Amino acid sequence: MEPFPGLAGFVLIVGNARSGSTLMGAVLDGHPRMVIANETSASATFWRGLDGRDILREVWDNAERNAGLGRPSEGYSYQIGPAPSRKREVVVAGDKIFNPATLLLHGDHGLIPSLEERLAVPVRLIYAVRNPFDTIATMHRRSGAPLADRIRWYFIHCDAAEALRARLPSDRFLESHHDDLLATPDEELARLCGFLGVELDDEHRRAVRNALFASPRRTRSQVAWTDADVDAVRAGIDRFACLTRYAGASADLARVAAS
Repeated sequence: MEPFPGLAGFVLIVGNARSGSTLMGAVLDGHPRMVIANETSASATFWRGLDGRDILREVWDNAERNAGLGRPSEGYSYQIGPAPSRKREVVVAGDKIFNPATLLLHGDHGLIPSLEERLAVPVRLIYAVRNPFDTIATMHRRSGAPLADRIRWYFIHCDAAEALRARLPSDRFLESHHDDLLATPDEELARLCGFLGVELDDEHRRAVRNALFASPRRTRSQVAWTDADVDAVRAGIDRFACLTRYAGASADLARVAAS
């Protein structure tokens, strides 16, 4: 039996760690006509040796298993909508892939065309973006790695995402900002659903609104930044049009006193 007999599209959610990509996957998975997995083993190995049915079966199994557990991640429960087994007429499937996989997805130009060939549907990418100061601060706190190391890692992923954007048609790549989803969920859901070719669902919109935080976590204020760290983030922001809205976000940072 085919996991999704009416499938019309496949979506990969990419981006930096701690940028809201897990929440994005849960939000889309909550829609009654979408099933979005959270980091399948298939995507971790870049779908090597798998045909389209194998890939979709992993998506279904992963999403079903996560739904039964409440879609847990980092101490939070992200499950919003029904499990795949309770959905009918699913038209979009997908995967929130492991964050480092963005680099290899960018490096191997044949991966996306190969995936489309095996699935026989268009593959689209959603790029999850969050304030870089908050993202880097959260990466630093969770990993224990120095801020300077996380800053480099963050912007390496930005380079990869922008290379993917440049390589794909405009109707196959969409950036979505974490703060937009939290501040204006109805508008952002309409944009996401329009991009994926899925109609809005009122029950889904209500469920998403109930599940979201009121505002993004300001983890940038919970770590100590050197002037060099702040300058490095600002320089990185200047390189990417999608980050310009965050250029003034360093005013409230806790600074390390100069020695």
